[in-house]
Amino acid sequence: MPHVSMGEILREARSKRYGVLSLLAGSLEMVIGAVLAAEEKGAPLILAFNQEVTPQVPMEIAVPLMVNVAQRARVPVATILDHGHSREVIVQAIRLGLSSVMFDASGVPYEENVARTREVVRIAHAVGVSVEAELGSIAGSVRLGPQTPGGEVSLTDPLAAAEYVAMTGVDALAISFGNAHGVYRGEPRIDLDRIREIHDKVDVPLVMHGASGLSDGEYPKIVASGISKLCYYTAMGMGAIDDVKRMVLETSQETIVYHHLISRAIGYFYAETKRLIGVIGWTGQDIPFRRESW
Repeated sequence: MPHVSMGEILREARSKRYGVLSLLAGSLEMVIGAVLAAEEKGAPLILAFNQEVTPQVPMEIAVPLMVNVAQRARVPVATILDHGHSREVIVQAIRLGLSSVMFDASGVPYEENVARTREVVRIAHAVGVSVEAELGSIAGSVRLGPQTPGGEVSLTDPLAAAEYVAMTGVDALAISFGNAHGVYRGEPRIDLDRIREIHDKVDVPLVMHGASGLSDGEYPKIVASGISKLCYYTAMGMGAIDDVKRMVLETSQETIVYHHLISRAIGYFYAETKRLIGVIGWTGQDIPFRRESW
């Protein structure tokens, strides 16, 4: 399958009301594990690079790896810059070959957000790159620990969302409806009615950031309400650490060498991605093959 844009994947997801996972691609193990699972399930996938989460990994190194894997995948795979905050980093990401970018100007006044996002859309669309933007503000931080609160929360206004999409021309819109980056503090309060109202007022796919950490039964309801893209990381990242701890405790080997951890991590990200594809309601057919090499 070709390396595709986020817009191509999400337009069909919105039309047919299924969810697509967007998973962080901060390491080779994460990328390979996720794509192997998507291939086996026959599911589309979005790989996201977030410089704030992995500051030691240069974009110039990570992005070509993501693009290379996406081009070789046997299912549609899009690549995206997650939470790009400046025109310069957006342009850099596009030049490195990402098929999509998320421009996050949610922290500036509305009029400035519109103007800056519209300029990014102009640049990206000129070369066939999809653009996601954010309206409203989402609690928490994917970089911080579970007890660290994020900034102020501003739920997305449905009428403002419709105006924003029309004025900017974005291909997807990330919204705030009780979702939170990182670990949820207290009982999550997911406003499904808000999702439905925004979905009815805009004609582009809706995105959930901070998708991890909910009970499995919540995801089908969120997708059915109108979310097409689910950005999932923190629970998976914490689960990977727990899995490594189990490996250390359970192993009968006297010595664990680093390459054992690499193999274990690929296996974990593969298994967890495969599980999540089912959790969010993908109804495609499993593909009966096992990739031997890239």
